[in-house]
Amino acid sequence: MSIRLKKIIRNILILVLLFLIFVLRSGFYPTPLSAHQRSERSLHYGPSKVVHSEDFAEGKYILGKYDRWVSCETVQRKLFFFWTIGNRSNFKNDTTKPFAFSWMTSEGSNCNLYGIINDKRIKRIELTFNNGQVMTQTGFYEDLFLFTWKLAPDYPSSDYFKDLKGYDANDNILFEADQSKVS
Repeated sequence: MSIRLKKIIRNILILVLLFLIFVLRSGFYPTPLSAHQRSERSLHYGPSKVVHSEDFAEGKYILGKYDRWVSCETVQRKLFFFWTIGNRSNFKNDTTKPFAFSWMTSEGSNCNLYGIINDKRIKRIELTFNNGQVMTQTGFYEDLFLFTWKLAPDYPSSDYFKDLKGYDANDNILFEADQSKVS
């Protein structure tokens, strides 16, 4: 092997090593799940059981459970194929309520509302916005639910939710949460 070829191989190995150091030290992760796991470790939380993951324009929502806690985290795609930690929200499940939930705005204009169903009679969750638009979910992720929507550029108040209702199989309201009473 010539000296020139040895130097080329050495330089390529040095570049690969520097690239790996950059990736590992800069908060970039090869998969959405590895970013999620790193986020949990940094918060001394979990490990949670990932119940559902859902794509949005800038990344993924990861919905999970840990002990009596429910969480939703965003991970973002960066530099074409790497992932970074985004926003995280979690709450302790209050099993005395038919369902418990939280909501957040992330990555500028992406919103989500997620929660857990404690009353097995609930078969449908309905989210109503200030403008009258209604989103419904009947297929749950184990006992978790997730609503996602995007805010308009000027963030009109009509894009915020008004109330959240849980219905049984006969369309009777079992639980209702008014947004004005939600912190």
